[in-house]
Amino acid sequence: MVLRASKKIQLMRFYIFICGLVLNAVGLSLDAVEPEKHILPLAKDMIRSDVYRADKNLNPQAVLILCPGYNGNGGELVSIKAWQDYANDSNLGLLGLSFASEPELFSKGRGYYYASNGSGEVLLRGIKKIYGRDLPILIYGFSGGAHFCSRFVEWSPKRIKTWCAYSAGWWDEPLISQVMPPGIVACGNEDERYGATLTYFLKGRAAGKPWTWVSLPKTGHSPSDKLDEFVRSYFTAILKSSLSPKGLWKDCGTKVRLTPVQVKQYPTLAVWLPTEDIGTKWEAIHHP
Repeated sequence: MVLRASKKIQLMRFYIFICGLVLNAVGLSLDAVEPEKHILPLAKDMIRSDVYRADKNLNPQAVLILCPGYNGNGGELVSIKAWQDYANDSNLGLLGLSFASEPELFSKGRGYYYASNGSGEVLLRGIKKIYGRDLPILIYGFSGGAHFCSRFVEWSPKRIKTWCAYSAGWWDEPLISQVMPPGIVACGNEDERYGATLTYFLKGRAAGKPWTWVSLPKTGHSPSDKLDEFVRSYFTAILKSSLSPKGLWKDCGTKVRLTPVQVKQYPTLAVWLPTEDIGTKWEAIHHP
């Protein structure tokens, strides 16, 4: 009887060990925070306005917002261990966007993609309600999330610390403003949205914005773990820098360092990078 009980305990321990390996393999954690759903008021042309909180920080320095594809559930993104660990290690709030609108509205310039139409204000009020105060914002969106992210940044640049918009189908014209937060525009080079996304970056650079262009090799329209890792490093560099980091510039094609004179002469060829270390990481991930 003792031997049988011992074997059962061993089998149970082995089962728990295997479950742990599987959870880690898919990016989850046994001690991960269960996302807490917050239902926010609906703005015009919205049919859902929820956010999911998944951080343990009582007094975060800023909030990181992850935005999924169109009408997606951001609770799934903030359940990922890598993002929860990053938020907690960086003393950040962590929110997953879960906004939705009727699909036919988007091509008409309506719906939650368009932050200036009400969805942006819903998010800002939600942040204040959840954390008890206004917080600086880091925001990262893919596909439909990139639509919202890029327009939210243009609509409320003073609240944005840094951002990344990855592969939207179409973009608004970049706006020239006094406050232009640094950010990443990215796309896979096998994604049909590549041309539109690159054009958006070039127009932003022509307007003098401190943007980074990332072209992902052999990548279609799909999330990218490598880009996620780069974004976390980039965001960390911004958080650790001064309010107006000097950074450096490199040629988006040749990757060579550019002088201020060269940047002024050929602005659309220039990629801004916050530090030398991020410049090295950019060279590894970016393939024009």
